[in-house]
Amino acid sequence: MKIPFRYQATNYDCVPTTFINALQYLFEREDLPPEVIHKVMQYSLDSINKRGELGRGTTGLACQLILQWVESYKPKDFKNFSVDYRYLQGIDVHLKQNNNIVSCLNRGGVALVRLCNGRTGSEFHYALALSADAEFLYFFDPYYRVKNFSGADAEAMEWLGEEYTEGFSKGQSPNLRIRRERLDSEKYEKYSMSPIDERECCLIERT
Repeated sequence: MKIPFRYQATNYDCVPTTFINALQYLFEREDLPPEVIHKVMQYSLDSINKRGELGRGTTGLACQLILQWVESYKPKDFKNFSVDYRYLQGIDVHLKQNNNIVSCLNRGGVALVRLCNGRTGSEFHYALALSADAEFLYFFDPYYRVKNFSGADAEAMEWLGEEYTEGFSKGQSPNLRIRRERLDSEKYEKYSMSPIDERECCLIERT
């Protein structure tokens, strides 16, 4: 049985929430080892802000640790659990022809994409890319919202809410679509992938 996606419980837990949603998308509930969920939470929320407060986000290093551990974990009592991953940075994160992100989605994998959360470059956010077409990438954004986007952002992205999308399991439909042009923008814009040297993306596929 596939389990519906979850939303963030706080303003800071987008990474562990998105990792768990990725695994729920790739595996049936019966095939997900509880140790994997434990490790995702254990390694996440490791960021420390300027005031010395722990847990105000998750670092890229923690994302890599999670991916490495999950890929290497081969439990004997969960024989259907096996994943392959790629951690992309910088110039490897783009949406040009033959890009790694859309190729992964077309093979049935998922992409955990680091997105700009404003126009200053001081805040970032993770969302789960599920599919793509010629104009848009379709995501599950773990940050629950009531209102749609406004102004220029409304032309670049659309909040889809919880409407069912054909081809997806119940509760696992995309709730956000973003134009490729906005995602691939090298400016600090809402839900762009940011300037090239700051880009990060995690690709996960079931093996």
